[in-house]
Amino acid sequence: MSTPSGDPVLVVGAGLAGISAAVHLSMHGIPVCLFEQRPHGGGRAYSFADATTGETIDNGQHVLIPANVETMQFLETIGSRHLLHSEEGQEFHFHHPIRGKVHFRLPFPSTPARLLQSVLTTNLLAPLDRLRLIRGGLALQHAMPESPEVAPLSVLQWLQLHGQSDETIRSFWEPLAVAMMNERTSFASATLFLRCLQRALGADHAHRSPHPASLLIPTVGLSDLFVHPACKYISDHGGRVNFGMRVVGVVTQAGRAAGVRLANGTNQQGSAVVLAVPPWSIEELLPPAVVLPGLEKLTPSPIVSIHLWFHTNFMREASMGVIGRTIQWVFNRRVITPSALGGGHVSCVISAAHELTGATNDEITSLAIADLHAVFGTAASEPVHSLVIREKRATFSPRHDTESVRPNQQTCIPNFYLAGDWTATGLPGTIESAVWSGKYCAQLITNTHR
Repeated sequence: MSTPSGDPVLVVGAGLAGISAAVHLSMHGIPVCLFEQRPHGGGRAYSFADATTGETIDNGQHVLIPANVETMQFLETIGSRHLLHSEEGQEFHFHHPIRGKVHFRLPFPSTPARLLQSVLTTNLLAPLDRLRLIRGGLALQHAMPESPEVAPLSVLQWLQLHGQSDETIRSFWEPLAVAMMNERTSFASATLFLRCLQRALGADHAHRSPHPASLLIPTVGLSDLFVHPACKYISDHGGRVNFGMRVVGVVTQAGRAAGVRLANGTNQQGSAVVLAVPPWSIEELLPPAVVLPGLEKLTPSPIVSIHLWFHTNFMREASMGVIGRTIQWVFNRRVITPSALGGGHVSCVISAAHELTGATNDEITSLAIADLHAVFGTAASEPVHSLVIREKRATFSPRHDTESVRPNQQTCIPNFYLAGDWTATGLPGTIESAVWSGKYCAQLITNTHR
């Protein structure tokens, strides 16, 4: 299938939304020209080689689930779905400041009866709080995220409304919510949280996966999982991928998008344009006819990752949630992505890391080491190498008052589209949200070319 003008569709931004749009257009035989100002793709999900150890590390740890149906289909299309390791019937390990190491087993399959059994037998919570958690689970199962009663609530307000104690929130709901939403429970939208959790547990029948309770952990770097195979797919289907080329504006003619203007002063003609850039970078690229009111409400929320290398691999688990401390999750890289290098390598994650934006790398590293020492003992007290990765604009902050300003993918210009996890996807700023938005833009374009 070719475009009516013979010109390619121009996609600006090679983050996950942009490469998703380009791949799905390529699937339908529509020529694509993809522009990315940086020398690599992936946006906020990429990998690189650590200069000291040579190990491939990600800019942030990502864990997927089969309920991310669009992401799973995308990986199948580009041929990298097999690079995910499945953890079925996953046992979640936590460190509680009082109870020490505890666990919660997510059964496979996650039927209501088996989930009830897991809650009743977990040592994560005291008996009375287990009953409270059951009450919260039942409320989750029957919740209507889009209802007017839920829409104005934060995650914390919804949990308190349904009888959750400070302890159940701190030890169970908060680790899930902060990891999924990248925002504090007192600010994050209850609507988005409930929708995501219903999908993850298979309660959302419209997005149900055959194995909703399993976890999928990449066995390679994010660039090898998403970016490189996607770019190969685009090139193999006649598209062009241009790194190191900055777009400075969209060219319009007779009420339509006619192409893009590049920083080198040249124009590239196109049959349609998809802008797949973050909300804090988009206004300077928009044509005058496209106005996005309230865009200033889509403020960023940061994630900080601390990679630490040790003489010994002191951690047996693949991952562990850390309750009541600065770091929230620890991932054992030696288990997730086996390496020929000896010793230990862990990645500590701090989501919604607003308080750390002004801290130095040494201060952040010291906080992480102190927390690891408290959890794992003296074996975790003397790293041989450290690396702090700050994603100050990791996602938009998914507060309840942001949903009304998230723009649709179709704009007032017929052949001009917006893609990104921050657009109106009904999800927070996740990989699934980004992939869906790109696919939807491709569907809108494909429909006009039939």
